[in-house]
Amino acid sequence: MGVEYRRIKDTLVLAHRIHGKVEDLPELFTRLKQAAGEAAVGSPVVVQHFPLTDEKGTTMDVCLPLTKQVEGGDFQIMTLEGGIAAIALHKGPYDEILNTYRELIPNVYKHGHPIQENGREVFVNLDLENPENTVVEIQAMIIDWDNRLDQHLERVLGAEKKDYVLDGFRDLTLETEQPQRASIIKDALHKLDEIASEDQKYEALSCCGHEFPIELIHEMRDLYRETRSIDTVIQAMKEGHYFYPKVRREGNIIYDRKGPARKQAFEEAKTREEKMRAICFCPLLKDVWDEMPGTFCNCAAGWPRRLFEGILETPLKIDVVKALTKGDDYCEFAIHLPDGVQ
Repeated sequence: MGVEYRRIKDTLVLAHRIHGKVEDLPELFTRLKQAAGEAAVGSPVVVQHFPLTDEKGTTMDVCLPLTKQVEGGDFQIMTLEGGIAAIALHKGPYDEILNTYRELIPNVYKHGHPIQENGREVFVNLDLENPENTVVEIQAMIIDWDNRLDQHLERVLGAEKKDYVLDGFRDLTLETEQPQRASIIKDALHKLDEIASEDQKYEALSCCGHEFPIELIHEMRDLYRETRSIDTVIQAMKEGHYFYPKVRREGNIIYDRKGPARKQAFEEAKTREEKMRAICFCPLLKDVWDEMPGTFCNCAAGWPRRLFEGILETPLKIDVVKALTKGDDYCEFAIHLPDGVQ
């Protein structure tokens, strides 16, 4: 399977959020089309909040594209944010769609693109009675890392210094393969190390990578608002959703040691390279951990930054204590709590 990249524009949609399964979709598609009337255009788009999956199903934003504003009634009018999608067409029973994802994702990773936690599926035809007729376009939304870095470096350092650092990025395309992409990023970060302070590097790079699911942030934020106890939150995270880090607190610092991305592969690994591949979540870093400047892993600090800033509702400083790019065997972050946090 090859990879087709497509830039998707912002889209006005009529939407409704449910927590359920594919069997719940046909009736909702019909209701959305009835509510939209002549303003409906194209096939329904379902935003799959994959982290919010349990035995009852997945949280889904079921969306119908519109040509104009309508009276939403029980439904929400919203703009579905555009971006860059890696596209694959799934044909056949929906319960086999994971096989198509398993073909698509490695092809995206070959180009070094991280993928957003939430995915999109365009239901060209959903036929539950004759599942072989089902056609779903998978839109794996990638994280536009290059553009995010451009924006945040300019915000932190100004346009002139940003252009100096990212001079080599002009050679990057969506189809650039991971080894070349990593080499260009490595050269840029060496330049960044020359001209930026540690705080500046953290501030720019920690805004570029994966974003912690907002619904899970709000759950812990509400608990902290209620209890004003970060220790209570830490315990709740240990007992809660698997996305939450299992952290430890030492005084005014919370330490977040990253577990392996692929636990079974890590346990079965025989060589350091196999262990690194199993530990690391980032497709940009595959096989270049020893070459990439340690500065890079400020990007990974953005994951706990978004979580804990969302919980505490205040800016935080997070240090990269250990990282594969620094020669360590695992990654660990130190989250500095503000004075007065109990």
